[in-house]
Amino acid sequence: MRLIAAAAVAVGVAWYGSTVNAHVGVVNTQLPYAVAGRSYELVLAVPHGCSYTAAGGAEAHADTYRVEVAIPAGFTGVRPIVDGVFGRPTIAKTGDVVNTLTWTKGTSYDSTDDDQSYRIGLRGTAPNAPFTTVAFNVKQYCRNPQGGADIVVDWAQYGSPASNQSPKVKIYPARTPGWNKFSVAANNEKHTKADVTALMTDFFSDAQIVWLTPGTNTGTGAWSANPNTVQKIKTLVGKDTTYYEIAAKDDVMIHASDVIWAKF
Repeated sequence: MRLIAAAAVAVGVAWYGSTVNAHVGVVNTQLPYAVAGRSYELVLAVPHGCSYTAAGGAEAHADTYRVEVAIPAGFTGVRPIVDGVFGRPTIAKTGDVVNTLTWTKGTSYDSTDDDQSYRIGLRGTAPNAPFTTVAFNVKQYCRNPQGGADIVVDWAQYGSPASNQSPKVKIYPARTPGWNKFSVAANNEKHTKADVTALMTDFFSDAQIVWLTPGTNTGTGAWSANPNTVQKIKTLVGKDTTYYEIAAKDDVMIHASDVIWAKF
């Protein structure tokens, strides 16, 4: 008999592979990102159980009965959302700091067949660390339909693709419509083109345009995810060499002394 984990805690989700897959992600009623230092409600979906090959080679599915979520450092004031069949979780703490929340489904809902989708959630205060990402490492448990130990999926240990790993939440700085002024912390400076590009695509993809003022770099940099705006940037750079396209500059860096202007 061949057992294949096909569990998931997800963003809209599903872990797709050679049989039945399910990845871990975020399903939110709020924004899909947290604002630094502010309250945030994280809702996780459990849309798949554990897939295994039964006698005769038929594919079958075992239902999830337990989900454990590890709380990342700096995410404080954690309170579980009590809702749905999983109900109230077990809370593991060190002093006042919540380390893990573990939801266990009541026996009245036990099933050998993966025929339901679940929601679990929590509320807390996001770390005051703009332009960073925190991971909520998840372990998912299914009872083994063929006896023996549970099937356990540790999504923090999942390999490739990275999208199938434990759910991650980006921490944004507070912002308002119009022009916003930002800087990165000294311990989060970007010293390579790859890191600068990741900052732009991860945190400014919905901006109309981003400007990087002269500082570490010579001249004023510009970036946008909008291809039409990119063409305008290229035209500007072609006419005025005091400007440069951030995405095309190989030695671009962002230090704490630099100022980022972004229009939303």
